Amino acid sequence: MPLIIIMQNQEIMNHDIFTSLQELMNHLNCKAKNSPTAVLAVRFQCEEVLRHIEHLQFTNNSAHVQLATKQALQYISTAIEEADAYILGKGSLSGNKKKNLMDICGPAHASLEIILNLNYN
Repeated sequence: MPLIIIMQNQEIMNHDIFTSLQELMNHLNCKAKNSPTAVLAVRFQCEEVLRHIEHLQFTNNSAHVQLATKQALQYISTAIEEADAYILGKGSLSGNKKKNLMDICGPAHASLEIILNLNYN
């Protein structure tokens, strides 16, 4: 397959991924009532973000792109770990659930901001 066709396919695929990531950013359910169900919903969204980031392909694989991608992956992994800790009962079961939901959403938002800034289209 010629290089130009491969690059066009990557651009189309990346456009779809960036569109999906932007939708996830716009609909990240961080204002939901604090509950295990809300945490599971945000965790599911974080898993979607992770899958999308892993499927991005950049024609410009500069150190900047590599570092940004690595940081985005670290932040989304942190969000998933926080959700897991909450679900497994490591988080406080008292009135501190709001903080725990924000502990999940903060890194998720950071991950999305970083990766969406790589969309040069």
